[in-house]
Amino acid sequence: MRNIIWADEFTGQVKRAGGARIVDEALSPIIDGLMRNPYGFPKVENDWTSFRYAKTDAILGKLGALTVVFTIDDDKNVVLEWLDEDIPF
Repeated sequence: MRNIIWADEFTGQVKRAGGARIVDEALSPIIDGLMRNPYGFPKVENDWTSFRYAKTDAILGKLGALTVVFTIDDDKNVVLEWLDEDIPF
């Protein structure tokens, strides 16, 4: 079974975005997709880094659109690395 792991920095970014209760609502569809097929998300790769990302919809009155950056470790677990307001890639 695949695990979804929140990196320490990701946890702090969730707090700054309004807390887990609000962010979880936005991330719920993405988490479902990550459990099924994390390889289906767009990938950014160059000589220095490799990561995938997903974008959430805004939640009116609560939270703007977010970009979630994640990696997939050797055990096929998804590591949520970064969360920020919508970043254009």
